[in-house]
Amino acid sequence: MKANKIHMTTIKYSPSDYFQEIFPSEKIIYIRELSPGYDDHASDVWRVKTEKREVIVRASGIKNVKCESAFFRSLNILFGIDPRNVFAMADINNILTSLNAFTYPKILEKHKIEREYAVVELLQGTVLDSFKGLSDDELRKFGCNLAKIHNYKLNYWGNPSGTFKIGMEQANNHMIQSMREIVNELYFDNCKIKNYLPKMERILNDIAPPEYSTFVLVDIDPTQFLVDNGMITGLVDTEAYVIAPRELDFIALEYVFDRRAADLVSEGYKTVLTLPDLTIVPGQIF
Repeated sequence: MKANKIHMTTIKYSPSDYFQEIFPSEKIIYIRELSPGYDDHASDVWRVKTEKREVIVRASGIKNVKCESAFFRSLNILFGIDPRNVFAMADINNILTSLNAFTYPKILEKHKIEREYAVVELLQGTVLDSFKGLSDDELRKFGCNLAKIHNYKLNYWGNPSGTFKIGMEQANNHMIQSMREIVNELYFDNCKIKNYLPKMERILNDIAPPEYSTFVLVDIDPTQFLVDNGMITGLVDTEAYVIAPRELDFIALEYVFDRRAADLVSEGYKTVLTLPDLTIVPGQIF
C-alpha cells in the first residue's frame, strides 16, 4: 500500500555526475528526493531546480523485475510491463493527454545514463491524501474523465508500447496461464491463493472474452494525483498503465472509494459511457 504523504527531503550531498550529465549547461540550485514513504517503491523521483527551471526527474528503482517486485513481476507476466522502460512514459502521457481527461506531465527530455531518466514537467499541486476530501463536483468530474479514457478503445491485451500484445479472443486463456505462473512463482507457499486458483480458472473459462481494451491504471490510488484548492491538477504516476478491459479500473477503485465517492464517480462516468457489468465480481459497490 502507498503511504498517504510524500516526504520531501533535500539531498545532503553535491549533485551526482548523473544530474550533471542531465543538466550539462545549467547550474543546479538543489535536488530534492521525493519519497513515497515506503521502502519498496518502484520509481526514484527527484525535484530539481536549476538556474533556468524547476522540473521532476524520474528513473526506475528496480534493477531486476523478476526478483525485486512481486507487483511489477505480476504486471510483467500479465501485460509485458517493465518499469525500467521509463522512456515509455512519453508515449503513454502524450496519448492520455490527447483524450482531454486528466492532466499528465509532459516528458521534456530523455537521458540514458546506465538507466533511463526522464525529465518531466512539474505540475502544480500537492499529493492527494484521500478521495474523501474531494467535492461532489470534483468526484463527478473524476468519473467523466475516467470514462473519456475508457472511450479510447483498443483490440489487444498488453502494454501501451505495443511490445506485448495478446488478441482479445485469447485474453481469458492468457489470464489463466498468467495466474498459474504468478502463483507458482510468487505464491507457491500460500495455501489460500493456491486453493482459490481453480475457482478463478473456472470463472474465466465460463465467461466471454472482453469486448475491447483501453488504458487501465492497475495501481490507482489517491497518492498518484495532485490537487490544488480542492481540484485535481494532475495524474503523475503512469508507469503501471496497461492495456486491459476497463472493468479492472473499477475493481481497483472499489478498494479506495467509499459509497459517496462511488456514487458520484458513477454519475460522472455515465455522462460519457454506460457502466460495465460487474455482477460477476462479488462485493462490488458500483
